[in-house]
Amino acid sequence: MNADEGRTSWGRACWLLLPSLAVLGGLTVGIAEGALAASFGVSGQYIKVRAGSVEGTDVAAYLDTVQSVDGTHHPVMLAGVGRASMRDVCTSAVVDVPVVGKISLKVLGGTTEAITGTNVVADADSLLGGGGVVTDVEAGRDASTLDRVPGVSGPAGRFGLQAGSLRTEDVRSTAWSANGATIELAGDLEVNVTSGVDECF
Repeated sequence: MNADEGRTSWGRACWLLLPSLAVLGGLTVGIAEGALAASFGVSGQYIKVRAGSVEGTDVAAYLDTVQSVDGTHHPVMLAGVGRASMRDVCTSAVVDVPVVGKISLKVLGGTTEAITGTNVVADADSLLGGGGVVTDVEAGRDASTLDRVPGVSGPAGRFGLQAGSLRTEDVRSTAWSANGATIELAGDLEVNVTSGVDECF
C-alpha cells in the first residue's frame, strides 16, 4: 500500500466482495423493476453472486459465524456496504426439493443500466475478484469500533476492516444471507426457475 496515497490495489482480497453483496439479497427476491427491500434468513443453502463491475462507498466487515436452521455453524465475513453501483450481475441459488430433485433460481440484471444498493449487510464465505482499488483502508481495526456502515460492528477484540471506497471488476462470491438492503432496479431484469443445477459460476 502507498501510504501517501492512502489506498491499495489488490487482485484477490476480501474487500472486493463487499459491494457485490448489495445486489445479492435484492436480486434473489426481486421480481419486478423499481425499489424494493430484501431480507432472508440463513436456510443452510448458499447463494452465488457474480458482478462484472462494482463501485462502492463506505464498506466494513469483520470475521464471524452464522448458524443455519439445522444447527450448523458457518464461518463467514459479516460485511456491510453503505452504497454500491453494479453492472452485469447474476445471482443464483439451488434447492433440493423432495421427489422433484434440484431446482435452480437465477436472476440476471444490470446489463443496460447499473443496479444500486444501500445499507446492505451479508454473511459471505468466499470470493474471487479481478484487479481493484480500495481507498482509506483500515485493516485490523477492532470490530467493536467499526463505524462506516450502520449496524456493522462486532465483539471487542474481533478482527475488523473498513474503507472509504472501492472499485473492482469480475467479482464472484458465495454467501449464506443478506438483509437490510434497498435495491434500485432501473433497467433490465430476468428471472429463471429451472430443474437441475444452473448457477452463475
